[in-house]
Amino acid sequence: MLQEELPKLMVRSFARKKEVLELGYKRMMEARDKSVRYWDSRMAHRLWEPLVPGDIVLAYNKSLEDQWEKLFHNQWNGPYRVVEQAPGRSYVLEELDGTRMARRFAAAHIKRFYARGNRLQDQEEEEGVEE
Repeated sequence: MLQEELPKLMVRSFARKKEVLELGYKRMMEARDKSVRYWDSRMAHRLWEPLVPGDIVLAYNKSLEDQWEKLFHNQWNGPYRVVEQAPGRSYVLEELDGTRMARRFAAAHIKRFYARGNRLQDQEEEEGVEE
């Protein structure tokens, strides 16, 4: 009796395959959206003032995180110049000589660059004097 039911079960399984794949895809996209909203809520304090083209930034070198021999190496590369903000809040960067970087960088892996000796407080005071 089981051998007689097996072909019927296989046909039913193939018929449901598309439905199951669509349901899985829908759930995956919902999970991604939920993850993006969660990440945005956690990183909201960093997104107050988005970077604009021309801003000078440093990019985080994530590859050094798991390498013990490079534990105390500088984990921020740069400086780079922001070219544009791509969809999804990632940024396109270029070297200061104008050479465009091959990949985009997530907003969480970028921070503003302040030249040595120029603290944020000093820059805000200078901007206040100019206005």
